[in-house]
Amino acid sequence: MTNPLAHLRRTPLRRMLETAGARWHPLADTALAHHVGTQDGSGAVLIADLTPLPRLGFKGRGTIEAIKERGVVVDAVPNMAFRQPDGGLCLVLAPGEVILLSNLAGDGGSLDQMFSSWRLEDEERTYPLLRRDSHAWFMVSGVSAPAMFAKVCAIDLRPEKFPDLAIAQTSVAKMPAILVRADTGNRVTYHILADSAAAMYLCTCLIDAAKAFGGQLAGLKDVEGTRGQ
Repeated sequence: MTNPLAHLRRTPLRRMLETAGARWHPLADTALAHHVGTQDGSGAVLIADLTPLPRLGFKGRGTIEAIKERGVVVDAVPNMAFRQPDGGLCLVLAPGEVILLSNLAGDGGSLDQMFSSWRLEDEERTYPLLRRDSHAWFMVSGVSAPAMFAKVCAIDLRPEKFPDLAIAQTSVAKMPAILVRADTGNRVTYHILADSAAAMYLCTCLIDAAKAFGGQLAGLKDVEGTRGQ
């Protein structure tokens, strides 16, 4: 089994996940919790830590045009997400700001290429932001997820009110967060990005809110095993 301490980059939730019985999978310069404890992934709310996965931001007046030139599928529609051919997501927060999330396999090569090839002298009126350092990333999935969020967020996230690929820049558990709905198969799924320094606090709040619905901390593969439910 992979030891997360063998990697220089570690999720801020490492100790919490290890206490819960996490089993780790190597991922480039870090490790990701694939399974947590002995749960079977059938909970009505599952919370997975995706913080180790690659992500990258861009900001500036020329952002949309610049990332389109790099092959990103996107339109200048604020508070909308766009699925990418490789399974990743492009989150448009404003006409001049986006966050790119890798697919769940953690294939971050295209994001690395975007970052390494950016040059100030190209004058594209955009610049990269290392969102992997600034933002923690959680995935919350399950039929009771909207009801769980009602306890910690003022936005109505019921599927009929908050459609697939919608984004809310809001407050979750009294802290600023970016909340995205991006369903996996037939399962309602949300992604949360928030200040990495408060990752432990936010995850603890989510777990506490999920307990009323049989919710639990899960690994990525635990959640993926529930697709179609």
